[in-house]
Amino acid sequence: MISPPLLRRLLLALLLFPLLSGGETNLNSDRAALLTLRITVGRTALQWNETNSPCTWHGVGCLHNRVVFLRLPAVGLFGEIPAGTLGNLTALRSLSLRFNNLSGSLPPDLTGAAHLRNIYLQENRFSGDIPPVLFSLQKLVRLNLAGNGFTGGISPEFNKLSRLETLYVERNQLSGGIHDLNLPKLEQFNVSYNRLNGSVPSKLWKMPSSAFKGTSLCGGPLPICLNGISSMTVPEVAGGGGGSKLSGGAIAGIVVGSTALVVILLILSVFLCRGSKAGAREAAAMVAKRPEMVLKRPEIGKRLMFLGNVGAPEFDLEDLLRASAEVLGKGTFGTVYKAELEVGTVVVVKRLRDVILAEEEFREKIEAVGYMNHENIVPLRAYYYSENEKLLVYDYMPMGSISALLHGKPFFTPSFITSTV
Repeated sequence: MISPPLLRRLLLALLLFPLLSGGETNLNSDRAALLTLRITVGRTALQWNETNSPCTWHGVGCLHNRVVFLRLPAVGLFGEIPAGTLGNLTALRSLSLRFNNLSGSLPPDLTGAAHLRNIYLQENRFSGDIPPVLFSLQKLVRLNLAGNGFTGGISPEFNKLSRLETLYVERNQLSGGIHDLNLPKLEQFNVSYNRLNGSVPSKLWKMPSSAFKGTSLCGGPLPICLNGISSMTVPEVAGGGGGSKLSGGAIAGIVVGSTALVVILLILSVFLCRGSKAGAREAAAMVAKRPEMVLKRPEIGKRLMFLGNVGAPEFDLEDLLRASAEVLGKGTFGTVYKAELEVGTVVVVKRLRDVILAEEEFREKIEAVGYMNHENIVPLRAYYYSENEKLLVYDYMPMGSISALLHGKPFFTPSFITSTV
């Protein structure tokens, strides 16, 4: 006969066994979903050790033996996200795949991740209508789809997301009007640089006018609507048409500045493309003479490198990735963005393209560029290096570009991020 204490232990074991085995089964399901994601869009970008627990993998976070967040910004993900991946992470709370090259739409089975609260997909190459599957995720608090190629309109289905506090869809190709949005908790909103028209709904009047910049919307924080048509007009540039002309001194200044800019671009071309060993040795010698220019690693931003003469870092890589951005222009070496950080700092970020250099060689050449000191040259503030992303960070100069002065064009032009860097 089994003694009462032993019987109690057996009953307790029988009760706990399904819970323990269920937790292990769920983690194995999460592992399989993540490995499928790596095979399809991660390829060599995700160096996960399959023999270890997925909770130890880069960008993966767990709670109670389940994957609850996936944060893989700017790691080189490429292609379309298939079914059987994100939707199978049924305990997922936060998803960040910013600054990659993901395309297509989102898989319909994302409904399986019903606990999602934060989704950050900005600066990718997603296209088509805003995925309807998003409207089923009713626990969403923050949604950022900025800097993609989404088309169609801003659906009234957004009203299903009653907990939404942040909605960023700027710099897409959305068209039509904004339907009445009933999002009582909405605090941060941006639809700038889309093909939107019509009037701004009254519940969005509390938003700043910059949230609607680069559209044909009217009313609310914007100029009033006249017969359903926006009264906004593009202001004339001083000096254009029959207006006042630039003075001789201003023209001379522009010519000198243009010459200086050409020289700077030539220097950068030599540094970043030809990889001259002699230039590297000279750069190292210059840095040795100026020890205050040695790069230092900030305590928070472990991969965003600041030049030693800019003072204490005010932001890190995560701050940079969270910033709202405008495309200022595209050139031979890549795309230039104006980034407004949450702390209020405004910087210019150059996203380099087709620069194939080892990290040490890249660092030496960037040090040489940072050493340049001239009143007409904006000093380099920081840089970021990885195999798939190379960024240069400068202070923002609000006076505009030489091209704008010469040709009478506005400095800011709406664009869409399609870089494959």
